[in-house]
Amino acid sequence: MSAFLGSDQLAVENMLATDSDVRPWVEKYQRSRETVSQTDYEVDLITTLTKLSSLGQQINYEAYTYPVQKIQLSKLKL
Repeated sequence: MSAFLGSDQLAVENMLATDSDVRPWVEKYQRSRETVSQTDYEVDLITTLTKLSSLGQQINYEAYTYPVQKIQLSKLKL
């Protein structure tokens, strides 16, 4: 995460914590960091990075699907 915030992550976090628009999110993630699972922080981070990585892409999901093959029971050797 420090790659996004620069070399002095603590100073950037303190600056963001003083911004009234950002403060609720900082408090939410600080609480989440203190828990064992860090769920909110990690899930939102991964969701945001995923959205950024696919920004502007038009993915054709049909290109990756295949029809389900039907099993012919008469050809099975039991």
